[in-house]
Order: sequence, then structure tokens, then C-alpha cells
Amino acid sequence: MNVAGAPFRRFYWSALVLMLVLLAGCTGGSSSSSESPTRQPPDTPSGGPSSSPPDDAVAVVGGVTITRAELVDRLLDGYGAEVLRELMLREAVNREAERLGVTVSGEELDGELRRMSEGYGSEADFYASMQQQLGMNRAAVREDARHRLLLEKLATRNVDVPEADIRKYYEEHRREYGPRKQYELVWILTVSEEAAASVLSRLENGQDFGELAKRYSADAMTAENGGDLGWVDELDPLQDPKLITAAGGLQVGEAAGPIQTDQGYAVLQLNGIKTVQGKDYESVREEIRRQLAMEQAPSLRDVEQSLLDEYGAKTLDPRLRLPSNR
Repeated sequence: MNVAGAPFRRFYWSALVLMLVLLAGCTGGSSSSSESPTRQPPDTPSGGPSSSPPDDAVAVVGGVTITRAELVDRLLDGYGAEVLRELMLREAVNREAERLGVTVSGEELDGELRRMSEGYGSEADFYASMQQQLGMNRAAVREDARHRLLLEKLATRNVDVPEADIRKYYEEHRREYGPRKQYELVWILTVSEEAAASVLSRLENGQDFGELAKRYSADAMTAENGGDLGWVDELDPLQDPKLITAAGGLQVGEAAGPIQTDQGYAVLQLNGIKTVQGKDYESVREEIRRQLAMEQAPSLRDVEQSLLDEYGAKTLDPRLRLPSNR
């Protein structure tokens, strides 16, 4: 499963926070400009032997060294303002939660992570995906989830959701909480129907699906992983309904295509299928309450800005100042 939507954006900034903190902590300071220093052409042909790179080198290409300071500068110029805002926000959220006595219990955190890992096969698969796609280890993922829960609690602390509203929502969405199927899928996305038909023919002639995905798939996010889409829920609103329909008509090990999607033409293979048991009211009551409370609360962006204002957040470096920074 690809990370998508709001959780992805939150994880994306958290991953950049982690990267910049680690990089900045390992360099003696970055240059004051994003311009790369003037470099001398390499003395040896591209790819040939050269002198040892400097201690702060992070890469070399054609004999030209890229330093850690250059990498930090580029990241700061591209993402520094948002990452700095995220760092300030975390401090403000922690201070406000401490002032109000708002906490996240271990049980709440574990429950949230179980919910987030649904559709990944297992929690281990979820953490592996976070590491692979965003470079976030288990501790970083848990800390980010704890931060989000604290922010939600601060946003909804004055919102009351009647029990009757929670029950009504559950009854109106029973299909979502009932038993449903999940499909383990791999795909190859192509730009034309003819290309997809050619890939399907190669597959039928015995060529390996993973190798075909690496060679022909236009989906860069999954191509290197053999076209792996992970476990896809039949009710997943982020997945193309045509793919779900096609998956429902396959036996394990079978492939289908060309399938026209919003992104192009696909060849789809079903590698596994399982049934997820339904959830009773008590097991999802808190999840529904949180959702309804968030719908009544101010937007998280407004809550974030309010907290930053309350605790006097101020960007001192002009190049790291967001347009909306006050």
C-alpha cells in the first residue's frame, strides 16, 4: 500500500524534520547561500580514480564532490520553512498539553498505530513501509503518531459528541465496519493500451512479473518493488474502483489487463486474498467519536497557528520564513 493523503503529508514533513536534524547535527554548519561553491573540473575522466573526498562529502559524481553542507543548504531552501514550522509546532503542542494536563496513554498510542497499519498486512509491514518510503524508523513513527493525537486532543477538548450521534454514524456506515475482503496486488502501469497488452503477453509467456514491472511500469513508486501495491481493501476510497473490480474477478496467481485507469492502462495480478472480520460498536466507538469531534472542531491548521501565536513562535532567519508567518 502506498502512503497517501493527510497521513502521508504529516509523515512526509516528519521525515524531513528527522533528516534535517540528523544532517545539521553532523555538519559544522552550512553555508549562508544555497549556491554551490565553485568547483574545479575533475582531474580524471568521469568515473575514473580521484583523490579522497573531504570528510563532509556525502556523494561524488564524475569526480565532483557533493558535501553535507550543500545538501543541508538545498534542503533548507526547498523545505526549511515548513520543517522549521513543524519543529516549532511540536514544541508548542508539548507545552500546551503539559499546561492542560493532556496526555496520550500507551494504550491510545498502540490503538492508533494498529488502526494506521490496517491494510498493510501486519504492523511489521506498516513499519517496514514507513522505513522504506520515508526513512522513518519505528520510534519516529510512534513519536509522530503521539504528536498527532496530542494535537487532536487539544483541538477537540471543548467538543462534546453525544452518544446518540456516535451510534447513528455507526448504523449508517455498517458496511464499512462489516466483514470485507482485502487483495494483495501487484501492477504494471503503462501509458497506452497497446503497451499494457504487450506486457500481458510477455507475462503469459512466462516472464517474471517483478522484472516486467521494473522495466515497463510508469509508476515510479512501485516499479522498483515489482509493482507491489500491498494489501488493498475493497472499500479503499483512494484506490481506483476499476482495479478493485478487476481484483474481485481474479483467482490467486491470475493476471488481468489492459485495465483503463485514470493514470493509464494497467496489468494487474492477484497474489493473495483474505477476509477482514467486522468490528462491533464498542471496538470502533472511540474512533467514530474522534472523527465526529474533528468535524466540529476548528481546522488543525488554525489550531496550529493559534498555538504558535500563543507561545510566541518567531522565525529569526528570513529565508526560513513562510509567507503566512506572523
